[in-house]
Amino acid sequence: MSDITVNDFTYLQQYADFISKEEFWNDVILQLNKDLNKEFAINIPHSDLKGERAAELVVNALMKYLPSITPELSEVLYRIDVSEQQVNAFKELPTDIYYRCLGELIVKRIVLKVITRKMYSAKKIE
Repeated sequence: MSDITVNDFTYLQQYADFISKEEFWNDVILQLNKDLNKEFAINIPHSDLKGERAAELVVNALMKYLPSITPELSEVLYRIDVSEQQVNAFKELPTDIYYRCLGELIVKRIVLKVITRKMYSAKKIE
């Protein structure tokens, strides 16, 4: 997984067939909430879930949620499969930027998880 550039969702362009569908973003949010171990940690209106805008909305919601789980953050990041090395690259940043970068890193990882699962399963996005 490549490095994060803040506010850069161009990596999503290669997945245009997936990200243009509301169902895909619903799956991303379901996976994210599962990995956060809280059913409604991230809750975004379904009508807003399309394209790169959906990624931005998820990152913003995550950015607000992450400070509340700081004590369990390392456990959550392990579950999501974000390496300590990636997180350490942000440690010296101001708090708001740190959570923004962490949110983008988490969303990127969850998107890749969901896409991989969809590509290797019989379930198709319609």
